[in-house]
Amino acid sequence: MSSDRRPSVDDQTLRLRQILDLSPALIHTAMPDGSLDFFNRTWCDFFGKPVEELYGWKWISCVHPDDIGVLLEKWRESIATGNPLEVEARVRRADGEFRWMLHQKIAQRDADGTIIQWHGTSLDIEGRKQAEDSLRKNIEELQTNKSLLAEAQRLGQMGSWSFDPAKGFDHWSPELFQIHGLEPTSEVPTSEGYLALVHPEDREFMASTMNQMRVGAYGFDVTKRIVRPDGQLRYIRCVGSASSETGGLKQIGVGVDVTEHELLMQELRRREAHLAEAQRLGHIGSWVFEPPGTFEYWSDELFRIYGLDPGRDAPTLDEYLACVHQHDREFMASRIERAIAEASGCDVTQRIVRPNGEVRYIRCVGIPILENGTLKRIVGSAIDITEHELLTRELRRREAYLAEAQRLSHTGSFGWKPDTGEIVWSDETYRIFEYDSAVKPTLDLLVRRLHPQDRAFFQQVSDRASQTGGDFEHEYRLLLDDGRVKHVHALAHALQDASGNREFIGAVTDITERKAAEEKIQRSERELRTLVEAIPAYVGTALPDGSVDFMSQSWLDYTGLSREQNMGWGWADVIHPEDFDRVVANLRAALASGAAAEHELRCRRADGTYHWFLYRGLPFRDDGGNIVKWYGTLTKIDALKETESALQMREHELLGIIETIPSMLWSTSPTGEPTHNSQRLLEYVGASHEEFVNRGWLSFIHPDDREESAKAFFRAIETGESYNAIHRVRRADGEHRWHHTRGEPLRDPQGKIVQWYGLSIDIDERKRAEEIVRRSERELRTLIDQMPAFVGTALPDGSCDFLSESWLDYLGFTLEQGLGWGWASTIHPEDFDRVVANWRAGLAAGEPVEQELRCRRADGTYLWFLNRDFPLRDDEGNIIKWYGVLTNIDALKKVETALKMRENELLGIVETIPSMLWSTSPTGESTHLSQRLLEYFGAPFEEFLSRGWERFIHPDDREETAKAFLRAMETGASYNAINRLRRADGEYRWHHTRGEPLRDPQGKIIQWYGLSIDIDERKRAEDRLRDTSIRLSTASKIATVAELSASIAHELNQPLMAVLGNAQAAKRWLAANPPNLTETNASIEGVLRDIRSADETMQHIRALFKSEPYEKSHESVLDIIRESLRFVHEDPNKREVRIDWSIEGSLPPIWVDRIQTQQVFINLISNAIEATDGSANTAKILLRAFVTQEHEIIVQVIDNGTGLVDTERIFDAFMTTKEKGLGIGLAVSRSIVEAHGGRLWAENNPDGGATFNVALPV
Repeated sequence: MSSDRRPSVDDQTLRLRQILDLSPALIHTAMPDGSLDFFNRTWCDFFGKPVEELYGWKWISCVHPDDIGVLLEKWRESIATGNPLEVEARVRRADGEFRWMLHQKIAQRDADGTIIQWHGTSLDIEGRKQAEDSLRKNIEELQTNKSLLAEAQRLGQMGSWSFDPAKGFDHWSPELFQIHGLEPTSEVPTSEGYLALVHPEDREFMASTMNQMRVGAYGFDVTKRIVRPDGQLRYIRCVGSASSETGGLKQIGVGVDVTEHELLMQELRRREAHLAEAQRLGHIGSWVFEPPGTFEYWSDELFRIYGLDPGRDAPTLDEYLACVHQHDREFMASRIERAIAEASGCDVTQRIVRPNGEVRYIRCVGIPILENGTLKRIVGSAIDITEHELLTRELRRREAYLAEAQRLSHTGSFGWKPDTGEIVWSDETYRIFEYDSAVKPTLDLLVRRLHPQDRAFFQQVSDRASQTGGDFEHEYRLLLDDGRVKHVHALAHALQDASGNREFIGAVTDITERKAAEEKIQRSERELRTLVEAIPAYVGTALPDGSVDFMSQSWLDYTGLSREQNMGWGWADVIHPEDFDRVVANLRAALASGAAAEHELRCRRADGTYHWFLYRGLPFRDDGGNIVKWYGTLTKIDALKETESALQMREHELLGIIETIPSMLWSTSPTGEPTHNSQRLLEYVGASHEEFVNRGWLSFIHPDDREESAKAFFRAIETGESYNAIHRVRRADGEHRWHHTRGEPLRDPQGKIVQWYGLSIDIDERKRAEEIVRRSERELRTLIDQMPAFVGTALPDGSCDFLSESWLDYLGFTLEQGLGWGWASTIHPEDFDRVVANWRAGLAAGEPVEQELRCRRADGTYLWFLNRDFPLRDDEGNIIKWYGVLTNIDALKKVETALKMRENELLGIVETIPSMLWSTSPTGESTHLSQRLLEYFGAPFEEFLSRGWERFIHPDDREETAKAFLRAMETGASYNAINRLRRADGEYRWHHTRGEPLRDPQGKIIQWYGLSIDIDERKRAEDRLRDTSIRLSTASKIATVAELSASIAHELNQPLMAVLGNAQAAKRWLAANPPNLTETNASIEGVLRDIRSADETMQHIRALFKSEPYEKSHESVLDIIRESLRFVHEDPNKREVRIDWSIEGSLPPIWVDRIQTQQVFINLISNAIEATDGSANTAKILLRAFVTQEHEIIVQVIDNGTGLVDTERIFDAFMTTKEKGLGIGLAVSRSIVEAHGGRLWAENNPDGGATFNVALPV
């Protein structure tokens, strides 16, 4: 045998099989009908089966049930069309594990193009599939986190950015664009473009901040203003820090739109300023008192009211009580103790003594704040009511003087409204006419009491006064029931309000005993009265420094100046230039000395003419002798000045009358020793008080009158009866003048006489005395009307008998409408029952009444008032009159409401901030913790203080946190810490805690404020992001391996197909008769060459695998479901299960990848059968399909199995409920549905089992 003998066909075939068995690829061949007829050794080892168990179609048993349908469909399609096959399917390995394979087959054809064999390879892509799933899951998680981050930024109006020191901004989040009013699709702005958006006033500061960012690591937290392109101004808080990135340094940060918060803070500061100013203007201070006895807070105005420095701390209880007047101190101490014990409020008036010795009257009102029934604090206000209190006392004093003067002088007052016929009499008037005070006076009643000879004259006077509305004065006689005749002198002044309602205010005097003397000077007095009535008098008041704070309307009308122009020293502009310096000098001298001022001056009228006036200014002093007000009058004396020479004698006469009109007052001890004599009396007798006492008052009585006067005086001292005497008193010049002297005892509550008071009336000047009384009453009424409060009086039964003009103007009532109980109709309906009940209770008890109520103004508006009513009693203690004052407290109520609103707003803001707020003293002791913080720790404030805040910090974080906190306390720098805080349930959560100091104007720290923000989710997100990055890195490596494997499969496809082609050719050459060994050998050489080529390709492969897109087309849902059911029923274990249909309406075609959609339905139907254990007797499967209004086709797979434990996690990759399942079927199905723009979800049925829903867009 020759040595170069060619190998036999069998040798060649054996060698070829050995080569294929040694190939790492899984190689197989198939007949033209698709049945496999060859598997290389690598395939058999993978299956763990002999080749005989794989031939034909037996290999299908090794394919995953869920993949059989797709694989067979693709394979049959290739057999029918002759196109190459490429499909992914899972194949069971010898150890039972299913692994993903990429199956590829190409057809070998003969010269006529007829397929004579199929050659195929299978590539293990399990690693690539796992990498793809892991990568897809990580990408989905990243996309979810990115979406969540974007949504969080949108909801929080927060955007992120990064800044490269060399390049400027290289990233802006979409929300940051929107915050700055830019389109998110815009380019990231340059540094210059960004600064152009910054408000001009903040631009230089932000440019400096950016320069620092360029220099190096720089953390910052600033708030600046920007101006959006549309001109809108927004406040942006920028927080940035340095971050190392690839060896370089970058600034990253966020921008937060804090416009609403900034505007809210500005509004809050504005309201606080308004509140402080309102307190200052209204002399109202606020305070907070905490039991057992600590003032937590005093407002600045309260410090000023008490004469203390607002810069100091709130006083202690002892310091406060030390400020209280010694006579009120014990009462206030007991009142505070009662408020604490009873958890009640307070409303008291007390006197305080300022450090400079000044006494002030303070009204304190407080309300209790309870928590769970326990008194936490008392919050209240203090009002300086000194002026009001002094004015009230002065009013009472004057009213008492007026009533006593009327009684002593037998002069009564009356009011008469001719339009209504209403008449009002004083008590003395009733006594003069000898009518019972219960009788309502009328003109008819009065006329019946007149002497018949005077009735016609009286009627003429009354009619004339009623018709002309002018003043009147006349005398008439009264004929009493017992026949006695009284002579009465009456005079009245006409008044008219803005509505034209007329009223006469007048006085009546019993002049029976003095008629003869009065007739002598009647004409002179009438002339004098006419002259006085013709002289216009103007009234004004001024502050202690002389600046005017009030001018009567008549003065305003005269000057033609507004009230504002007259205030201060503005009124002085009308003084004649020649009088100006003299007048101002006189006024300043009076202000300096406190003495009364009187001088003449010329004042300019509105028309520019000057007229002469007599000015008199008198000081009004408080109990300490301090001047609190100046009262002045300007009496026009133009006519007198013009006729000064002609009226010189008359002027002296007038002055004499004026000087003698006032009575001479005196008082004595109960035994008759003089204790006081008025200056007028001393001047009259020309003796000092000591000389008067030493000489004895009888020495000044005419010798002929001394005995009777002495008897009457000592009889009164012994019996306590009134003293009444008419005698002649020697004047300083030696002249004796007739006087009517009367005296009355003052008794204590037990009836014991403690003092005698009396007066001597110069009978010669009786008329002048009457005029003084009348003018005093008029001034009193004017004073009442000018008071910043409304005044009224009522009878003992509570019916109103007088209302001040200012009160009537407010109500828009006439006096008749307001009298009786008519005024009550203006009470707010919600206050009516309470107010009337309190008023009736006060009437019944005879106690003062104080209450708040709303009253309707003439324009229909209701305003708040403080009402105080006090009874006036006679000597026997019987109530004869009620006096009431209504003070407008509407502004105070509004301030109170605003304070409550502000408190609620502040509490609402604090409690709604998604952070835990706290505050400490300058030394670090906790002073306040928000409710959110206490609920987080699960501890009350007291427990937090006793345990210490360090106990709630994670042990590993305590040391660093404490160091940072103490360092902040020592240096005054901001406090910043990131630590873990223990929640009430024991869990530790990460928090970012920051604190800032609040300083006083001198820079001293007075409080620390801080907040703790829960950043646990952010920390966890950072951890997840870090883990994801690691997993992505690993997945990237796996994906790279998978892609490399796919590339290898793709690149090896051609050489391997060539190997198969040459092997098949060699097989045919050997089967020829005779065998063609030459061609066979050439084919074998080709096989070897192609194998070497494949080996070289594996060494140099570089191309990467890329997934192919879905091949979508318009498909019928019903056809896809039918085809899916056909594939499912090919499994003998599933074909016996009955599956029902429910198709609702006509179903339109859908745009899907048919094969992928079939795979979803096959998977869901198979899972449903397996969920029911596949029993044909018990299993119930329903397929339901319908169209929704949202243009979706819903396909439901409903089973009666065991249901699902978690309807959402079932779709997670590798989450399976099957004993041998991989847990990727549902995850893949959901990804397929979502890739088609649809949804896949599951839900448990009420009666058991589960429903899987597939929603695909039409």
